[in-house]
Parts: sequence; C-alpha cells; structure tokens
Amino acid sequence: MALSWIIAGGGTGGHVTPALALGEVLAAKGDPVLFIGSERGLEARLVPDAGFELLTLPSQQVMGRSGFGKLSGAFRILAQVGRARTALRERRADAVISVGGFAAMPAALAALLLRRPLILVEPNAIPGRVNRLTARFAQCVFTGFEEAETHLKGARKIQHVGIPLRTQLIQAFETSASRPTPRSPLRVLVFGGSQGARQINEAMITLASQLAPLPIEIFHQTGKADLTRVRQAYEEAGVCAEVVEFERDMPGRYLWADLAISRAGALTVAELAMAALPALLVPYPFAADDHQAANAKALSQTGAALSLDSRPLDPDRLLAEIRRLQENPQELVAMSQAATKRARPDAAREIIQETAATLQEHAV
Repeated sequence: MALSWIIAGGGTGGHVTPALALGEVLAAKGDPVLFIGSERGLEARLVPDAGFELLTLPSQQVMGRSGFGKLSGAFRILAQVGRARTALRERRADAVISVGGFAAMPAALAALLLRRPLILVEPNAIPGRVNRLTARFAQCVFTGFEEAETHLKGARKIQHVGIPLRTQLIQAFETSASRPTPRSPLRVLVFGGSQGARQINEAMITLASQLAPLPIEIFHQTGKADLTRVRQAYEEAGVCAEVVEFERDMPGRYLWADLAISRAGALTVAELAMAALPALLVPYPFAADDHQAANAKALSQTGAALSLDSRPLDPDRLLAEIRRLQENPQELVAMSQAATKRARPDAAREIIQETAATLQEHAV
C-alpha cells in the first residue's frame, strides 16, 4: 500500500542532500512525496532540479540573530504553520520527515497539531536546534552519528543508521574498483564545499612554496572568490596543481585522491567514509553549536581522519601532517580501512523501510 509523505527542511547541502536521498527511495517505491522548505535555502533549486515537487514557505532563521531578529524569525515560522497544515491535509500525509534546519519547523509543528507521525533525521554529531526541540515529540529519530544520542533528550526512539546519500553517489562508489594503495606522487584533494573555504585556501597559499618540493599532486576546489589567488600561488611556487572554482564530478575526484583536506560537515564526512578516503579535517569554526568539530572528532576517533584545530588553523601543522602521511602511506591505508567501516550506503532505505513498517503496523 502506497503511503503519502512530507519531507521538510533544508537550508544547506547537509540538510537538502539527505532529504533528496530519502525522496529517491520513496519515488522508487511509487509513494507520493511533497518537499516543504524555504525559498532561501538550497532546496529551492536542488529539489525541483531533482524532479520533486516543492512547497516553499517564507521561514527565517531564528538563532544567531539579534533579539528583534529572533522574534521576527519565530513569528514568521509560526505564521506558516497554517499553510503547512493545509498541505498535510490536502496530501493526506501519513508522516512528516524532518531533516532539520529552520525551514523544517512549520511542517513539524503542523504534524504535531494534526497528530501525524513525525520522523526526524539528524545528520550531525551535535543535533540542530530544530531537531533538539522536536525530538521528544517524534516517533523516531534516525541519527548519522551515535554521539548525537546524548543531545536528544526525551526522544522516544533513536536509531543510528548513518547519513542518507543520493543514489548516484552510492552507485559511483559501489561500481568502482577498490581504492588503490596511495600513489607517488600523492594525490591531494582540497575543498571546502561548493563555495570553497577561505581559511583552507589561505593556508594552502601560505604553504605553496613549501609544498612544491614534495612529491604530491593537488586538485583544489576554491570557490569563486579565491580562485585566482590560489591558482597564482601554486603557479609561482611551481606546485603541480589543478585549481577550479567548482567541481561537478566529486565522486570521481574522491576516487582520484589519496588524501582529502576539507571541512567536516555531516555530508562531507559521510561521502569521505563512502569513498574510503583518508582526510585532514578542518572544522568550520563558526558552525552552529560547533557541530563540525564534533563531526571531525567522531571520525578521527575511529582512525579514519585527523582533526586539525581551526581556531586558528596552523599552516605549519597542516604541512607537517601532509608530509608525514606522504612519507607513511601505510597509515593512509589504515585510515582508508577505518573509513570503510563507517560507510552506511543503505541509510536512506533503512529509514524509509523502518518508518513504513511502523506506520502500516499502526494502521492495522
């Protein structure tokens, strides 16, 4: 029997990508699904591009703003609960899945008002505020990190399943040959999300002359703002490097690389694990509740990555780690094996199967 679903939330790729991964599983089942998000978040572009229907509500972020800004944001969210409730009724929604972010709150509140099952998907080691606030009312919380459980007070049921990844990305890794042993020159992938990471870019510019003598090749996604400066620094120092503003084939780049230098967003960490790619993680120092540092710590404790302090990032420490790993390829092999153990390619499918089974049990 087909079920009707609402997937709510968004803002960043760390929220939107798991949402789309869940949508792909539902579409494969033949179940109707409506996405509810914000017109300001990445979902406004990515959800329609993926072929899904999206209802945008003019929600605003609440935390991290002035007193008046918080009040205005909270009022706007509450004002949209009625529209979300109407959408749930019209779709005869059997359940609402919240992937977090401020855009999820109207649909989550609507689910509670209509007594529809609320399911939470939390990708970070430290849950976002929306999921923390609604956890006690959810039928189940599915987490990407076991460490998240301690922050979800009052939750009735918590299951650790990993972070949902999109089908195309999973297939790219599953159909590839096993990761080769580290090569010489060592292939280093540097990136900081689709917009780049100024802190990482600056560190690599500082280190360019010292990287030049090392037997390494660099592929660096800088974002638009720092493209010219980073490219010029490598060229002047004689570093073997390809520098791009944005790389569309990230699965291919993960498989190309022997080592990554990156931020520690939940999505990035999940992709690194899926690709079995060792990493030097530089958490974004201004992430909400410092959740990227928690993500990096969780991955480093398994031996799959090394977490570097980003307050501030010490270029000399970064150089020392690159040099050490280049000289000790066996450590990269061990990190890759540890990363493989964290990969959870079936996360999206497990969430939908578990939720659907529970809904159908209650319907009998």
